[in-house]
Amino acid sequence: MDVELADRSDTTWEDLRPRFRVFIYPAPDEPARILDFVDVSIDAVLHEVGTLADDDRHLWSLALVRGIGVERGLVWLSGYDYDDTPTDAVEWQRRGEMQARYLMARARRGEPVVLPDGRRVIRMFSGHASSPLWESFTDGYVVDPHSLGLNGDLVRDLVAWDEAIQDSGPEGEPPEGWLEAGLHIWRRLRDELAPVAEVRPEFWRVAG
Repeated sequence: MDVELADRSDTTWEDLRPRFRVFIYPAPDEPARILDFVDVSIDAVLHEVGTLADDDRHLWSLALVRGIGVERGLVWLSGYDYDDTPTDAVEWQRRGEMQARYLMARARRGEPVVLPDGRRVIRMFSGHASSPLWESFTDGYVVDPHSLGLNGDLVRDLVAWDEAIQDSGPEGEPPEGWLEAGLHIWRRLRDELAPVAEVRPEFWRVAG
């Protein structure tokens, strides 16, 4: 995240009648409910989202609609389209924010910490701990790879990948090829755990 000092004189127009688009994802086998809110403040929209998402019992995302006709597009404000498969670090981050909001609400209500499709969320990043796998909002925050029933070769490669970055220290630069190796291991994890968990590649950082 970057923060820059701004000057109010660097803008040439204002719009007090925005159009917001809200996406509510009721269940894995149901289409998203998509609603536009026009001529309202974002505060009013967020209040309505709380009701529509039933206090985060449903995943949701929010965008600002810009342009008209074929020029219409979306500026994502919270999350993004959950029905789209992430293709880069930014999209994975936005998906993760949606999931964290949903899972935290489930944990707060004492419900199983799983996604709407019943799967767990396993986060993959090196946190200088005993494992590079994590599961938020659970008692077992750091996940032992052996507990997931993974292939032995995959566990060894995962541990070696994690040790490589730990050896460089908290402030050190990642070893050459570390990101590419991590993405390769993540794809193997994703495929092996697909029936029971979604694996998020959180080591794939957003630039800046």
